[in-house]
Amino acid sequence: MKSNRTFFAALALSAASCAAMAAAQLDAARLAEIAAVLPETPRADGAPASDRSKWDPLATTKEGKTAIQNAERISGEPVPDTPDDLYLEFSKNGNRSNYQKCFFSRQSNFVWLYVGECLERKGRFIPKIVEYMDAFCAMKSWTLPAHDGKLTCFNGDPHVDLCSAALSRDLAFCLSWLGDAIPAETRAKVFSEIDRRTFQPHLAHARGEHTRREHWWFHGGNNWNSVCNCCVVRAALAIVPDRRLRAEFVLHAEGSVPYALAGYNNDGYCSEGMGYWNYGYGHHLEMGLSLRAATGGKVDLFANPKTKTVMEYAYGFQLQNGRSPHFADGGGNPSPVLLALGRQIWPDLVSTAALKSPVFGFGTAQFSLRAFGQEPPPCAPTMDVLPARTWFPDAQVLISRYAQKREKGLQMSVAIKGGHNAELHNHNDVGSYTVMIDGVEMCGDPGGEVYTRRTFSKDRYVSKVLNSYAHPVPVVGGKLQKGGRKAAAKVLKTEFTDVQDKIVLDYTAAYDVPALKSLVRTMTFNRDKRTVTITDKVAFTEPTAFEVPVVTYRDYDKNPDAMRFTFKKPAGRRTMSLDVSSSAPVAFSVEEVENPGKPSPRRLAFSFEKPILEGTLTTTFSTK
Repeated sequence: MKSNRTFFAALALSAASCAAMAAAQLDAARLAEIAAVLPETPRADGAPASDRSKWDPLATTKEGKTAIQNAERISGEPVPDTPDDLYLEFSKNGNRSNYQKCFFSRQSNFVWLYVGECLERKGRFIPKIVEYMDAFCAMKSWTLPAHDGKLTCFNGDPHVDLCSAALSRDLAFCLSWLGDAIPAETRAKVFSEIDRRTFQPHLAHARGEHTRREHWWFHGGNNWNSVCNCCVVRAALAIVPDRRLRAEFVLHAEGSVPYALAGYNNDGYCSEGMGYWNYGYGHHLEMGLSLRAATGGKVDLFANPKTKTVMEYAYGFQLQNGRSPHFADGGGNPSPVLLALGRQIWPDLVSTAALKSPVFGFGTAQFSLRAFGQEPPPCAPTMDVLPARTWFPDAQVLISRYAQKREKGLQMSVAIKGGHNAELHNHNDVGSYTVMIDGVEMCGDPGGEVYTRRTFSKDRYVSKVLNSYAHPVPVVGGKLQKGGRKAAAKVLKTEFTDVQDKIVLDYTAAYDVPALKSLVRTMTFNRDKRTVTITDKVAFTEPTAFEVPVVTYRDYDKNPDAMRFTFKKPAGRRTMSLDVSSSAPVAFSVEEVENPGKPSPRRLAFSFEKPILEGTLTTTFSTK
């Protein structure tokens, strides 16, 4: 790595001067401890491309061959453009998708190119890699326009966001793994841009030299904290030559971790949803494993017992094997690769799915299980049996399942949430639920929307998908649920047995209706009868309108003589029946709720024909 030292020579002086300028708040003793256990020279996770004993076996795998094929294809195509006019669309009309599509295509292509070169090591992808690096260096901003509302990055004053941090990591890994195969001039230019756009803004904020609103994530509790810290730390470990400066990046991340963990409930629940757990906690896993590898286990982010509790969320937050309810914005299912990474840290964690041995793992291709020095752990040849239930008491989330061991092949499950309406990536959805049969979501929570400027603005809950309208929760006196922490449920009762699970939620506080005395929802899942029953009992001080919807993406048939519905499923799968009963006559209506860019859910509404003082409405879902 002699030439790499030459490459970094110009940086050494600035690194030393930056270290000397560190603010007094740095814990000098801890900084020295970290520096002492870091390697003398920087190195990315895994092996440099020159270590063929590591890369050649990967090149012959199916995934390795795919990576090389992708690199071949990309090397013959122009670099995707990221024009300024697309960047500026967000500030003009709120569209964030058009630019992001171009940016992410450019970034993922770059990853395939340098992974392909590492696998093959013939030099034929180097010219295209350099072309991509030049293109990245020429960009006005590495930050997404949705994270650059005042266009400060676009106008030359960069700050660190999810994507600038991730791109810095990708560029740093490429520099580390390919070394002097990349021309010295290009290496120096790329490092200078990483330093200017990511390292220096990061350090300046962390040291207290200036405070930027955009760096709120240092003390944030959502996915940004782990993602940004992980990417910056791994980039620094890969290419920063000064060991003390590398240690400083680690020190700042270490101080930020408690804030990230505080964003999860004490029961490990991630209110952002499974997709954001994959993204946020997945990066926490990667950062922790990187630091373990770099320090011989002396820096251990997994020593805090809550980290295991949060890992266990991914195992419990499944309606059926590999399928999670889509509460909040973060729809998605648990990543098999992250489950495998978790078992490297806690071998006693139970596998919930049959895993192939993935060569390339989470996110983009360079995150390999083998990059952390281990083969993927052995996996069960068949899917494991999920427990009868998972209960997150702090989050007030219950997932009840028809135990697969009771009848092979039949799977029925229900998830219901209490919680409150100020959760991370919140929807106004206290009392929402989802029913799944044989891996198909039959009805319940609709999930999120395609992000626009409105999504994260004061007008967020104008969206019928984000407010309570398209969730399976009541409309009370013509009003939807209100937002805020006080719009919360109370768990009145839980009753769990082999035959039946029951939960009773009082969610009166979720509605700002003066005449509302009480609103209680009871969910009962009977395993023997194979039924899910949702009963709402309401009382008012004066006659008031009351409506309960069922939300679904499935086609259905209605019995013309009764409130009975049959939901259709893909060929060969079981059907589900819905029966509606009530204390007074109800009217039925249906509406397709528009959700631009995504499937639009159907809202089947059951409304009392006349205002009521008190009443009950029950929806019963059953299968055979």
